[in-house]
Amino acid sequence: MKNEQKIDARLLSAASYVRDGAVVADIGSDHAYLPIYLVQNGVAVRAVAADINEGPIENARVNVSDAGLSDKIALEICDGLHGIEKYAPTDIIVCGMGGELIEKIIKEAPFTKNKDIRLILQPMSKQEVLRAYLLREGYNIISEKLSYDDGRTYVCICAEYDGVAREYSDAELLLGRHNIENREPLFSSLVDAKISPLKKRIDGLKLSGQSADCDEML
Repeated sequence: MKNEQKIDARLLSAASYVRDGAVVADIGSDHAYLPIYLVQNGVAVRAVAADINEGPIENARVNVSDAGLSDKIALEICDGLHGIEKYAPTDIIVCGMGGELIEKIIKEAPFTKNKDIRLILQPMSKQEVLRAYLLREGYNIISEKLSYDDGRTYVCICAEYDGVAREYSDAELLLGRHNIENREPLFSSLVDAKISPLKKRIDGLKLSGQSADCDEML
C-alpha cells in the first residue's frame, strides 16, 4: 500500500475503523499522514486535516502537496471541531490527545450527535473519562482495538451516536468492555498499564493508614 511507511501501528488501528467512501476529518492531524494514507489507498474519497497550530498545518501542506492530493485533502487551522462541520465529515478521527480534551472537543461539536457520523478516538490518557462521557451522551461504543508501538499499548475507540444512554461498570470504564470481552493478545499489557499504578497508590495509602477508594482513583 502506498505511503504505509509513514503509518505506524497506532495510526493503522485508527485507519482500520474508517469506512469505505468516507469523508474524513483528522483532528490534530500534525503531518497529515493519516488522511494521505486513507485517500491514497482509496478508503476516503476526500479529507480535511485540521490542527490548532499553524506549524503542523504547514507541515501537512507540504506533505499533501508532495503526495499530489491538494485537490482531495483540505487543510484547516481550528480549535477542535470548530469549523469542520462545513466539510460534512462522515468519519472523524481524534488521536494523540488526552481523554478529557477529546471529551471537550466532542462536547463543543453537537453536530457529531448524528447517526451517520462515526467517531474514531485514540485517547492517550483518561480513557475511562472519555468512555463515561460517550456512554452518558448517547454515543454507542461499537468497538475498541489495541495496538502497540514504541513500548506503549494504545486504545482506539470507535463510537456512533444513537441517542441511547448506557452505563459501564468501573472495570469496563477503565479497560473497555470490548477489550475485556475480546481479550486480544495486547490485553494483558493494557491491564498492567492501568492496574499497576492503582495498586501502587492503594499500597501507599494503606501504608499511610488512609482508606483506598478505587472509585475516587479512576
